[in-house]
Amino acid sequence: MVPLGVAVWVLYLGPVVLANFGWRPAMPIYVALLSTILLVLGYLLSGSDGSIEATYSPINRTFGIITIWSVAIIGRNFIASRLALKIEDWFKAAETGLSEKLVGEQTLKQLGENVLGFLAPYSGAVVGAIYLTDGSGSYELFGTHALDRESGVRESFGPGDGLIGQAIRDQKLHHVKEVPEGYLDVRSGLGHHKPKEIVIAPAAVDGRVLGVLELGFLSEVDSKVLTLLPRLSALVGSAVRAVNFSTRQRELLEETQRQAEKLQAQQEELRVQNEELEQQSRALIHSQTQLENQQAELEQINAQLEEQTQSLEKQRDQLAHAQADLLRASAYKSEFLANMSHELRTPLNSSLILAKLLADNREGNLTEEQIKYASTIYSAGNDLLTLINDILDLSKIEAGKLDIRPEHVSIARITDELTTTFGPVAKEKGLELSIDTRDAPPSLFTDPTRLQQILKNLISNALKFTERGGVTLRVERQPDRTLRFSVTDTGIGIPPEQQEAIFEAFRQADGTVSRRYGGTGLGLSISRDLSRLLGGSLGVESTPGHGSTFWITLPEQYAGSAGAKAQAQKRKAQPSSPARPPAAPPQRAADGAELPSRPKEAPAPEERSRPRGNRTILIIEDDLAFAEILRDLARELDFDSLMAHSGEDGLALANRYQPSAIILDVQLPDRSGLSVLDALKHNPATRHIPVHMASVSDHTQTALEMGAAGYALKPVARDELLAAFERLESKFSERNRRILVIEDDQTHRESTCQLLAADNVEVVPSASAAEALELLSSTTFDCVVMDLNLPDRTGFELLDEISNKEEYSVPPVIVYTGRSLSREEEQRLRRFSSSIIIKGARSPERLLDEVTLFLHQVESSLPPDRQRMLRAARNREAVFEGRRILVVEDDVRNIFAVTSIFEPKGAKIEIARNGREALELLERDPNVDLVLMDIMMPEMDGLEATREIRRRPELAKLPIIALTAKAMSDDRDSCLEAGANDYMAKPLDVDRLLSLARVWIRK
Repeated sequence: MVPLGVAVWVLYLGPVVLANFGWRPAMPIYVALLSTILLVLGYLLSGSDGSIEATYSPINRTFGIITIWSVAIIGRNFIASRLALKIEDWFKAAETGLSEKLVGEQTLKQLGENVLGFLAPYSGAVVGAIYLTDGSGSYELFGTHALDRESGVRESFGPGDGLIGQAIRDQKLHHVKEVPEGYLDVRSGLGHHKPKEIVIAPAAVDGRVLGVLELGFLSEVDSKVLTLLPRLSALVGSAVRAVNFSTRQRELLEETQRQAEKLQAQQEELRVQNEELEQQSRALIHSQTQLENQQAELEQINAQLEEQTQSLEKQRDQLAHAQADLLRASAYKSEFLANMSHELRTPLNSSLILAKLLADNREGNLTEEQIKYASTIYSAGNDLLTLINDILDLSKIEAGKLDIRPEHVSIARITDELTTTFGPVAKEKGLELSIDTRDAPPSLFTDPTRLQQILKNLISNALKFTERGGVTLRVERQPDRTLRFSVTDTGIGIPPEQQEAIFEAFRQADGTVSRRYGGTGLGLSISRDLSRLLGGSLGVESTPGHGSTFWITLPEQYAGSAGAKAQAQKRKAQPSSPARPPAAPPQRAADGAELPSRPKEAPAPEERSRPRGNRTILIIEDDLAFAEILRDLARELDFDSLMAHSGEDGLALANRYQPSAIILDVQLPDRSGLSVLDALKHNPATRHIPVHMASVSDHTQTALEMGAAGYALKPVARDELLAAFERLESKFSERNRRILVIEDDQTHRESTCQLLAADNVEVVPSASAAEALELLSSTTFDCVVMDLNLPDRTGFELLDEISNKEEYSVPPVIVYTGRSLSREEEQRLRRFSSSIIIKGARSPERLLDEVTLFLHQVESSLPPDRQRMLRAARNREAVFEGRRILVVEDDVRNIFAVTSIFEPKGAKIEIARNGREALELLERDPNVDLVLMDIMMPEMDGLEATREIRRRPELAKLPIIALTAKAMSDDRDSCLEAGANDYMAKPLDVDRLLSLARVWIRK
């Protein structure tokens, strides 16, 4: 039997020894602690009886405790060593297993799947993903384990981008113990659950992260897993690097193979080329032999060529000298033509002006025969001017300086004007003039001035050379979209050998001294050149004795230089400068040559029906779109309409048809609308017609002072246009006109009322300002005639109250006084010009003239004595009365002619013989109202003088009209650039010069 003491010690030591065979290192310690507690309790409970055993019992128990703890500690260390060996075996098994998965050639996708397929189950992870890089810096998703792709897994990361990016940057393992909602769900067929913990382990080698492994666990992660993953980092990184290296090596190998194949192909090409070169080399050797033979022959030929070259060089030098002589001759010719134009126009200017003044017979002291003589001189001068213009046209065409100004023009307008111009001539010769436009389009895009110049020349020649029969103008559209204008006559015809010669300058079919028909031979030459400039051609078909057909073909749409089209658009779109109204360019037969003022026949109206006299609107507007708007509105308001697209056409239509009212644009292609208004208001036949102005520039005050019924600024609203038509209708409607006469002197008041009384005019007298204000507040008046001296207040105070209070109607005001107004009084009156139209009248004739202007009375319906008074008033115009006009001109004949125009009108003429004298005169006395500046003068020319005047601030607004006799195309631009307000070419047209002077002297 085992003794009791031994059994007890076995019971104490046995559990400790048995605990050493477990797997928990702490278990022997726990058992030793329990055994120690039991030993101590046994000693305390057994008591002490004084025996020897009781004496040794503490010692025995102490040694027992020491033995127990020794065994426990040894056991703990033994278990720990055994566990460490097991974990190390586990690590090595992981490395071995992973290495087996990484063996062999594979892609990053395969590598990622293999790594995850081994590590996820080995580590106990339920879900996982692996991100690898191919060296580009971005980490792509290359493998997943039990991962639902629909859960929004990111496909790539960069360093610092999220937890994975941070693990890449830190190159450390990240252990996330509390996973947020929506993060890496673990899904199965029965449901889904989020992982409890996540481990993110970077795979790095040589300090560079080549992959990142993310694993999710449903329970707490074992520490050995956290130790295992960093140990496998280098292994996975090396594998990734090996795959990348292998991939790169494979790509390089493929590239090398491609390059080798390409090199092989190139070598084959080189071989073929070498064979070809060898053949060529043999051919070259053969050719060289031939060349050597030819070289000897060429040396002989070179000797001959050297002799020929020397001869050609001499000829070239001669041609160069001849060309230089030709250029000098051309320059001399241009200078000669310019000087000739100046020298011819200068005496012609004074001749035409004086002949026109004599033919007008304003003094009434010439006989009919003397008037006929003056008209003959005037007509002969115009014929000479036409010849000068033809020569200038020919010169400009040869120099390429003739401008083409295309625009849309109706065929009817061209043919009707030709009928009006040549119909009387044909009738006088007993010929029939017919026009056929049945096969023609309604319009074409070309230069109407140049086209009419050609057609007028052809029809004029046809009428000249035709004795019997007639002349036919036919307009037809050709299949190639061109227009053919043909002029057929039944005249003498042209021999075939002369049909080319007639188109040469200064050549005629009959050039003998005994020829029957006159002419210079320039017309057809100019017409052919003009037709070419218009993009067409001119030809003739003729049989002697059976007549001729001259034809011109033109494109429907002029397709010339872009510059010509741009200029045409610019002229349509560009508004005039606000500092001054648009200049009125002179009417031209050829560009740069001004036509004299002949009575122009009216073109036929655009409306085919004859306009009614009582409701007819004349629209003078070059903007076709706006003109169509006005015409449609006129039709809507039951008006007949006439349309003109230039100032001259508008004046002709107004004279011929006497419309009820006129709508007039300011900026017209041939002259200023203000000068057209002036011409209308100074013509007794059209003076009564109410005119409404329209423009993009504001010249309201000037237009209203000149007699316009209204003024509209473009763009114009429809309501404003309707108001303009209503205003015009009220002006020409058969209603009584009212005039308010404000005069404190009873005798003067009664005589004024008697002077202005007429059948349809009601004159209302007023003796005081208070009575006048009461009448103005209750009655609408068309005009007010007033004296400045009133009993209860001055005329200035009355005007001030009228202009500042809306209850008073404000008609045009005429200040009627027998004395001259001082400059201070004129300045005070000018203050009211923005709200009241104020005119001055110092005589009964002048008063009657101004009143009829504002009342739009028909002059021919007035009594004969009133008509005589109006004619007397116009002989001395108020706008020129007492005005100082400086004439800067070196030719005494022109000085006399210009003086003869303006002095009878009441103007005071100052004369300067050159630009320097003009500057000295203006420096002594700058109170000049208008300057007429000649351009070509000695010492200082007109351009330099104009520039000097504009440099002086006190003369910056002085109106200057430039006058020149050169009439070249750039003269107008040069004058306006120098500072002139307007421009006229000599010989001067008296009526147009007066119109320009009236427009500018008002400024």
